Amino acid sequence: MNMDIEQLEQKYNFKYPDIYKCLCEDGMLNWGESGSDWYRATFPQFKKNPPLLLFGNDIEIWNHQQFVEASIEEMSEEDDYRNIHANYKFVPFAKNGAGDLYAFQFDLKNNGEVPITFIPHDDEEAEILAKNFQDFIFRQLLEALTEIDENAMFYEEGEEDLKRNLFNQLKTHEPYMTSRQIEILHSIYQRDLFEYTYKTPNGHVFEAEGLATYDEVEEILNREIAFENLRKTFNYTICWIN
Repeated sequence: MNMDIEQLEQKYNFKYPDIYKCLCEDGMLNWGESGSDWYRATFPQFKKNPPLLLFGNDIEIWNHQQFVEASIEEMSEEDDYRNIHANYKFVPFAKNGAGDLYAFQFDLKNNGEVPITFIPHDDEEAEILAKNFQDFIFRQLLEALTEIDENAMFYEEGEEDLKRNLFNQLKTHEPYMTSRQIEILHSIYQRDLFEYTYKTPNGHVFEAEGLATYDEVEEILNREIAFENLRKTFNYTICWIN
C-alpha cells in the first residue's frame, strides 16, 4: 500500500474507495513523470499497457498524492477564488486541460459509494458525474469515443492504431469494471469510424467523427449508470448553501 495515501486519509479524515486503492497498488495511477520528453520516451511504452484513462476524455490523472494534498489545502484557504463551503468535502484526483478538477465528493457518500464530481475553474456550478469511481471510469471511456480526430493520442497512426490502443486500454481496465461495461465497450470498439451531425441543447449543429454519437453515449449512461444525482448541478460556494 502506498503510505502517502494512508497518511493523506489520516490527515484529512476520509477513506478512499477500495477501487482507487487497488488502482494505486496495481500501478494504474502512474502516468510517468511529466516533462518535455514524456511523449517521445514514455508514451510509446504506456500505449502497450495503458494506465488509468490514458485515452480517456480530456483528463490527467494525478499519480502523486502531494498534488491531491496541495489541491485540498488550496480549496480550504479563506481567499481561494472558489469560496467552497465547508459543508462540501471534495478530494480531487485529476484535472483536465483547462484546469477543471475531478473529485471524490465525500459529503455525499452513501452505502460505501463515493460520487465523482466535476468542479470547473471558471464557474460556480459543479456537476455530479457518477455514483462511484467504477462508473466514472466507464463514463470517461465512453465519452472519449464521440469525437476522434488525427490529433487524438490514440489515433496518431490511423484507425488500425486506434483499435489497437483502445483494446490495449480495455485489457488493463477490465479488472475495475463490470462485465456489462466491458461488453458494451468491446462492442463499440469493433466499429469503424463514422461521421455524424450533432445538435447541442442550445441549438448549435456541428459535425463530428467517432465510434459513438453523443446521443448514443447519453442513452447508454442513462441506462447503465443511472442514479438520482446523475448530472445534478449545484452551486458549491459559501453564498449559496442551503
